[in-house]
Amino acid sequence: MDEYKVGDISSFLNSSTSEQKATNDLFSANTQPVVSVDEVYVKPLVEPVKGKRPKKSKPVEPEPEPEASKFPTLSPEEKLEIDKRTLFIGNLPLGYKRKQLRKLFADFGKIQSLRFRSVAISDLKLGRKVCLKTNKVNENATSKNAYIVFDHEECLEKALSKNGDMVNDHHIRVDRVVKSKQQIKDDSKNSIFIGNIPFAATEEDIRSALEQCGEIEYVRLLRDAKTNIGKGFGYVKFVDSSGVMFAMKIKDTVEVNGRKLRIQRCKSKVTLENTKKAKELKAKQKDEAKKNFRGRKSKSSDKDIFSGKVAKSKNKKFDSDKRPSKKNKQKTMSKQKFDKKVNKASKKGGVVKKGKKEKQ
Repeated sequence: MDEYKVGDISSFLNSSTSEQKATNDLFSANTQPVVSVDEVYVKPLVEPVKGKRPKKSKPVEPEPEPEASKFPTLSPEEKLEIDKRTLFIGNLPLGYKRKQLRKLFADFGKIQSLRFRSVAISDLKLGRKVCLKTNKVNENATSKNAYIVFDHEECLEKALSKNGDMVNDHHIRVDRVVKSKQQIKDDSKNSIFIGNIPFAATEEDIRSALEQCGEIEYVRLLRDAKTNIGKGFGYVKFVDSSGVMFAMKIKDTVEVNGRKLRIQRCKSKVTLENTKKAKELKAKQKDEAKKNFRGRKSKSSDKDIFSGKVAKSKNKKFDSDKRPSKKNKQKTMSKQKFDKKVNKASKKGGVVKKGKKEKQ
């Protein structure tokens, strides 16, 4: 390569046109751009915030259709129709199984469904389902209840004959779920209410204490839904009303586990509802009477006298013509004033009448 000398650049610029064309052709040989327009970075108008990435929009998925539930919703009429075919069995032994219960009522008709209820569990924190699967049942509990749904009402009527039968030293209680008003009245006539029952007492203890009164149809003790411990009261239904009469005679002497029972006649729900309505009506009448009462100190002159439902309304408009004048109005006085006036008149020689003074 030749060495650079002073003046080479100026001589090159002042060279002939042929050499300039050669240099221009050299630079203009590659006229196409190296980078395409699409690959050129364009600065956005709004720069993204540092540290936060823009959220990607997720595609909207269609909502899944709701699955058909195992227990479809029923109308009130359908529920009532099922309840009429449902049989209640109480005071069953705690260890009684489904196969045994189904076999006991299989002769009366086809059973649609069967379920146990009121089983006392030992641990409330775990829940009822877990305790029943793991067999964690309260040791003090001795009985449970069940419900059977038949295909027809006629089957239920036949199954009522099992009421009072012995099943593993337990008198079972078989009854309807739905009752008419007449059936409720009939039950109340032959039933008694029992209070002050020991919490650990069973149906068999109450039955043995009241068997002397007469034949017992069933014993019903109210218990807590979770623990199955008795609430301290219940009902006993006799076959005849004579059992109720005899129970009322010996009500002060009946004891269970060293505790005296409180026995009363049982009132039906119908009579209780009627008494409640009567009390509500009386309370409303009293409230209306208090609202309508207007005393002497009241400002309203038109309503100055008590005008209740029993009393006649004496509210009349004021009439000045009917008002008695002061001249015709008879004066009244006390005995002391009258005696003083008599003494003064006797001294003066006059006669005094009550309300007037006359001279002889």
